[in-house]
Amino acid sequence: MKVKITPARGKMIEVMTLKGLSPSTQDNYQRSVSTLAHHYAQAPQDLSADEISAWVIARIDRGLCPRTTNADVSALRLFYCDAMGQPEKVAGLYCRRVPDRLPRSIPEADVEILIEGINDLRYRTATLTAYGAGLRISEVVALQVGDIRSGEGLLHIGSGKGGHERMAHLPDSVLQALRRYWRSTSPRPATWLFYGKSPDRPITAESLRTAFNRSRDRAGIDRGISFHCLRHAVATHVHERGAPISVIQDLLGHKSPDSTRVYARTTGTMFRKIDHPVAGFASAV
Repeated sequence: MKVKITPARGKMIEVMTLKGLSPSTQDNYQRSVSTLAHHYAQAPQDLSADEISAWVIARIDRGLCPRTTNADVSALRLFYCDAMGQPEKVAGLYCRRVPDRLPRSIPEADVEILIEGINDLRYRTATLTAYGAGLRISEVVALQVGDIRSGEGLLHIGSGKGGHERMAHLPDSVLQALRRYWRSTSPRPATWLFYGKSPDRPITAESLRTAFNRSRDRAGIDRGISFHCLRHAVATHVHERGAPISVIQDLLGHKSPDSTRVYARTTGTMFRKIDHPVAGFASAV
């Protein structure tokens, strides 16, 4: 169903476009404001500050995680401050502290089971590519044929998080799998590396996620394991095999090394080289 573009929504879209927000972020922000409006059955620009804060508090009380309600707050700030010129309506809204949690990984054996359990060759190869190159699901579905730099063993990522462009490592085994996929696919990809119902449209993140989830469920693997866990998994696995944090940072395309150090905490690899003085106390206990 086509969404009606009201003047308020149109202004919000204009602001988000000028700010360079990604299409997915724009969709999420619009969804937050629409949910608020539907809750009160009233135009969002006509709501009071008390009504807006009460809606956010109700969502927190429902048990929604901080990332979800923080995204709501960011959407509301953009709508009221930048689009509507009503900053006083969100002056009392604040983002909640997000707990610092370790990323969920997957054992190497389970990754292999998950990938091999995907029946469709497109989705199986796409999932292998995601794990091999440490890609986000949005980066996988956006891959184009020209992004493969086979001679250099690299994969061009033109649609990374925040619009950042980078080059990812393309392991030889993944390159060989891509060649097998190329030979077996008809019609062969022209633009999109993994196309959907027609060659002129890429597969969707939703369909790739569904293929992954079905393989996971058939294998009896924890349902808490998501497609994004593959990215955490490859970082953990290469670190366990000796890759330094600086290499993993480049592999994942992190701008800050602080974002990557969490994988060292996950594996405990960085602690194993410590010459700890307690080693000399063992005989005394």
